[in-house]
Amino acid sequence: MTKPSASASVEVAADPATAFRVFTAEIDLWWVRGPINFFDAARAIGMQIEPGLGGRVLEIYRYADATGGEDVLEIGQITAWEPGALFAYRSSVDDTETEIRFDSFDGGTRVSVEQTLLPGGEKAFYFWPNVIGWFVAHVASSSRRS
Repeated sequence: MTKPSASASVEVAADPATAFRVFTAEIDLWWVRGPINFFDAARAIGMQIEPGLGGRVLEIYRYADATGGEDVLEIGQITAWEPGALFAYRSSVDDTETEIRFDSFDGGTRVSVEQTLLPGGEKAFYFWPNVIGWFVAHVASSSRRS
């Protein structure tokens, strides 16, 4: 039986609005490339979040043929978009919903991810606890460059 949820939280030295923007708009900069980090790692060339309610979370692929074009895999559809506070999506590749919250604290923002198996769902790829640390490293390296 698949467990009902997975969660993780991290703290970054940025205000909630900045943390939200970096998380969503810069996902391609902090998402680590690797053979287990994409559904089709051999063709993957990036990650993208289309902003706003109804937007999509996408893996971007290079076509397998010589055309040089791009293809996408929709990872999810955005169900909540509150800049600086909340980003949520319903997965298109498994039976989960994911909420990412951005909460202010002295010194920065706590980013909390909760990925939950939907009622009656059977399949869950609980990757966020393994991924969220990449975001922290990106924010830290970005602040050193500023």
